[in-house]
Amino acid sequence: MEFGCRYIYVNDKNINRDNEKIHTHLPSVEIHSNAPTTFQEAPCSNALPSPHLNVQPSGPTERKTPPPIPERRKKPSMIQHQDVSGPGSVPYDNFRPTEESQPNNQTTDVYYETPLDSEYPCALQSPSPELERSKTPPPVPERKKRTSLVPPTSMFNEPPNSVYVEVLPASASEMERSKSHSLFPPASPQLEENKVKEQLQANCNVLLLNLGKLVDISGTANSVKPTVCCRCSAALSKVNPGLENQTWCCAFCGCENTMPAGAHIENFTEDQICLSDPLPGRTPDDDSILIFCVDISGSMSVTSEIESEQNLNGNHALYITRMEALKAGLLQSLDYLYNQHPKKRVVLITFSDQVMIYGDGTSPPHILDDTELLDPDYLRSCGETQPMPHTLEETLTALKSRIGSLYEMGATALGPAALVSIAMAAQKPGSKVIICTDGRANTYLGNLDDIAEEHAYQSSRLFYSNLANLALQHSVVVSVLTIERTDCRLHELGQLADKTGGKVNIVHPLNLAQEFQSILEEEINATDVKVRVYLPSYMYFVFEGHSMPVLERAIGSTTPDTVLSLEFDIHSTLIQDALRHSQLPVQVQLTFCRQDGRRGHRILTQRRPVTNDCLAALEALNMSVLQIHSAQISAHLAMEGRVEEATKVALALKGLIAQIMKHEKYEASNDVYEEWENTMSPIYEDLQVYGNSIKRQREQGNTHVPAVKGFTDEMANMMFHLKQAKNKVMKKLKHQAQ
Repeated sequence: MEFGCRYIYVNDKNINRDNEKIHTHLPSVEIHSNAPTTFQEAPCSNALPSPHLNVQPSGPTERKTPPPIPERRKKPSMIQHQDVSGPGSVPYDNFRPTEESQPNNQTTDVYYETPLDSEYPCALQSPSPELERSKTPPPVPERKKRTSLVPPTSMFNEPPNSVYVEVLPASASEMERSKSHSLFPPASPQLEENKVKEQLQANCNVLLLNLGKLVDISGTANSVKPTVCCRCSAALSKVNPGLENQTWCCAFCGCENTMPAGAHIENFTEDQICLSDPLPGRTPDDDSILIFCVDISGSMSVTSEIESEQNLNGNHALYITRMEALKAGLLQSLDYLYNQHPKKRVVLITFSDQVMIYGDGTSPPHILDDTELLDPDYLRSCGETQPMPHTLEETLTALKSRIGSLYEMGATALGPAALVSIAMAAQKPGSKVIICTDGRANTYLGNLDDIAEEHAYQSSRLFYSNLANLALQHSVVVSVLTIERTDCRLHELGQLADKTGGKVNIVHPLNLAQEFQSILEEEINATDVKVRVYLPSYMYFVFEGHSMPVLERAIGSTTPDTVLSLEFDIHSTLIQDALRHSQLPVQVQLTFCRQDGRRGHRILTQRRPVTNDCLAALEALNMSVLQIHSAQISAHLAMEGRVEEATKVALALKGLIAQIMKHEKYEASNDVYEEWENTMSPIYEDLQVYGNSIKRQREQGNTHVPAVKGFTDEMANMMFHLKQAKNKVMKKLKHQAQ
C-alpha cells in the first residue's frame, strides 16, 4: 500500500478557533517591577467597550481609580460639559475611555463617561478634590490614533526597572509595526513568508491500494488463519502492545484479547498471508463464461463511411452498417479466442424487441418476448438455468453460423437481456459480460428512453444499480460499449461496468473488434475480493458517508492493474489526542479467491509517523498517488451528482500537486506533471462549466432535476475512465482529450 504522504499530516491550524480569535487581538501589556503582574485587555478600537469591565491601572498613578460601574446601573458623568444649563444640571454622553498623557514611568489614566442611553434623574454630589484639580477633561483621541500602551523604542534604555512583554496582534500590518517593540529577535521574513505560502492546498492523507498486485501472492504462505480482535476484528500484528498474562491490546479499539497458545507478538509480521483449501466445486482450470450481449435493433442498420485507406475502391466512398461492423468484430474475436484460449466457453445473446439466447450456438435459441420481458424474477431464473456451454474448440463453427444470420429488427430490450446475461454468467465467478448497443433501452424493464417523469427515471436507475450489485455479488465483470454519435444514457447503463470493474467506452463501429480484444485481454487474477481498512479512532474516511474509522468495500473481480484510493482525515475535536502520538497504525485486510479456487487472506499493518509541520509534509508528498486520487475522487463525486463539490476537491488537489512541483526534488518530474496537467485541465474545466449550469438551474427554481440527469454520454464516459484512473488509463485520457 502507498500513501499520499510519508506522514499522517495533522492540520492543527483550526484547533480552538474561538480562542485564537481572542488571543490574536490581545494588545501589548506593560509589566512594572513594583506592581503585581496583571494582564489587561484594552478596549477594541472598532467596538464600544463593555460597560461591565472593571479596569484597574497596572502601575502607580497620582489619581484615584474611578469607581467601578455597576452592571445595569446608570451613573451621572463626572465631567461638567459646556452646554450645561443651570447649576447642578449635567447632561450624559457616550461611554468612552479617554487617555491622558503621563510621564514615561507611569501608566495611562483612564476616564469613563456614561453611555448615551443613560438618562435618568439624579442629583450630582459636589465634585471630588481630584476633579477640582482638573477643571476641563482631557481631549478624547481619535480611535485610529489611539496611543499605544507599549513605549517607543527610544525608551527601552531609559527605565531600567521596566520590562515589556508583547502579545502579537492579529493583523499583519500591526504585526509588522510591533516587531520594532519586541525584546525578542524577530523571525526571518522569508521564513514567515514561506509558512504562509506553504500551507497545504488540500488534504494529503490518501491511501492507495494496488489490489491487482496485492492479491497476486507469490512465495510461501501460512495455512493458519490470522488472530483477530474479538470486538473490531482487527488482526494481531507487531503494532499491538503485548500485555501480561498472555493477552494483547488491540491498537485500534483498545480491547484486551487472549493471546493464542504458544504465540508471541514478535512472530507476527507486518505482511501476513494465509491460503486455505479450494472451495467446494472449484477446479484449478479456468471454466469462466464469456457472454456477448449485443443489440440487433432497427437502429443498427445506420451506416458509417469507411475511411479512404480502408476503401477497397478508391474512386467511390464505401459505407458499412453498424450491424455489419458488429458481426465482423464478433467473428474476429472468436478467431482470437480460438487461437489463444480454445477452452473458453462463449455464449451469444441478442436483443431487439425480443431476447434470444443462442447459448454456445449448438442448440436452437431460447426466445423471450412479450410479458416474459416484464418479469425480472422469471428472467433471472431463465439465465440461471441455462445449460453450461461447451468449449470454443467444439462450438466455433456453430457460433459463427449464428452470428452470420443476424439481422436488424425491432426495439431495444436492453434491460431484460442484461439481466439474463448476468444471471447466466453468475454460474461461474470471474465470468465476463460484454454489452454492445447503439441506443437507449426503450422497453418496460430498465427503460431509459421515457424518463421525463422523475419516478420513471429513478426506477430505471435503481434497476441497473441492483443489476450491478447482482453481478458484483457473483464476481461477474460487465463491460459496456456504445456506438459513436448515439445517446444511450451511459451514466445509468455504465453503472454495470463501474461497480464490477469492467470497461466503459464509446467506439466507432469499425473499431469494435479492437475494443472486444482489449476487454478479452484483461486477465482476472482474483474474484470475490473484499477490502477492510482500519484507522485509529481519531480518524475517519472522507466522502464515505460516515465518520467511522473502519471501511469495508466489495471489489468483486480484480485485474493486475486494479487500483483503489481512499482519503482519510482526523476529527477536529480529536486533533490534540492524535498529536500525542509520534506514530499511528493503519491496517488493510484483503480476502479473495484465486483462480485455482483457493481462498486467500492478506493483512498489511504499518505504523505511520505523525506530523503537524506542513513544510515537512510538503516535502514528503507522493505526486503519483495524489494524481490518481485526484482523478478518482473527483469522478466519484461527479457521478453521484455532487458536481460543485467534485470541482472544488479536484482544483484543491491540483493546487497541491502544483505546490509539490515547486520543490527542487521534483524538477526532474516537470514533464510528467505538465503531461498530467494538460490531460486533466480540460476535464476540470468541463466540470466547472457543468457545475455553473446546474447552479443557474437551481437559482431558477429547477431544484428537482438531478444533476446527473444532464450528463451526456461523452461526459459520463470520461467520468468512468477517471474513476478507474491508473497509469494506463491516464495515457488513454490524454489521447481522448486531444
